[in-house]
This record gives sequence, structure tokens and C-alpha cells, in this order.
Amino acid sequence: MSTTTLVVDGSEENQRTCSKYCGACPTYKRNILGRYQPAALFCSHGVSAAPSKIKTMGCFCPACELFTKHRLVIGYFCAKR
Repeated sequence: MSTTTLVVDGSEENQRTCSKYCGACPTYKRNILGRYQPAALFCSHGVSAAPSKIKTMGCFCPACELFTKHRLVIGYFCAKR
């Protein structure tokens, strides 16, 4: 099943869940993704608008409860869609 057919809503609850993982993620930290929109919940809002190519350094998406709950695949939602 592809991630494009799944919907993760941008609710406050999902934002709180996401913040536990994105904030600690090495790719998020390395690329300072909190400075660009969307700042988190990439599985809902899409890839980061960071001005340069995102250098992937590891992904915490698979550990997130939203990943399992919504049967997401691949990870690196900040950089790939």
C-alpha cells in the first residue's frame, strides 16, 4: 500500500505524537527542519520546504505511533513523498 493513499490528519493530538519523534530525529536536527514549513508531521503535510536538498541521517518515522496506526511505509517523510 502506498503512502499517497493514506491520510494522516494534522490534528493537535497527531502534532504532539509527532513532536516526540521529529524533534529527536537526526535528519530533522541535521537539516534544521524546524525552521521551514511544514515544521513537523510530514506524513500529513508533505515534505519540508528547506531550501537545499535534505541530507538523510537516519529516520525516526518507523518508531512513531502514527506510522503503525496509519500503516505508513518508507519513512523520511520530510524528504520523500
